[in-house]
Amino acid sequence: MMKYKYVILDRDGTLIKYVRYLSKISEIEYKPDVIEGLIKLRTSGYKFGIISNQSLIERKIAKKSIVHKINLHIVKYLKMHNIDIDFVYLCPHIPSQECSCRKPKTELGIKAITNFAINPKLSYMIGDALSDIQFGINLGLQTIQINPLDGVHSKADFVTDNMIIAAEWILNNERY
Repeated sequence: MMKYKYVILDRDGTLIKYVRYLSKISEIEYKPDVIEGLIKLRTSGYKFGIISNQSLIERKIAKKSIVHKINLHIVKYLKMHNIDIDFVYLCPHIPSQECSCRKPKTELGIKAITNFAINPKLSYMIGDALSDIQFGINLGLQTIQINPLDGVHSKADFVTDNMIIAAEWILNNERY
């Protein structure tokens, strides 16, 4: 039974500042509005997960173990602020491989919905890229495009440059 309300987050450009092929912990720069925004959502009963395209693995820019350490660093940072991340799923492939796990394709989203009893009707996708928004739409989530990376997606439910404003929008537009 799908019962939990989640906010699925993209990583780069959403939780942290966008760095092309981020491969070092020292390159992580947390966005200043993320903690306050996520705390507002957590306080209202939302759970969190991260789904991220990380083609730098297949491109041999960084090993999967390095990307895992970067993700762990981000999860620990959020945990210090009492924000729990229930899952971090990533696609290591390059677009030309046409895998089923690279956003906007839904394999990782379906895996999250199944494994964590996520109710798509009550849940949201927040990301910066067009692929994040299309991924959310494909899963039946409401979508928020934050700090648009490659243009504004015309079908995003809301567009902003601030996680606090995104959180307030969610809380004012909850579906029951």
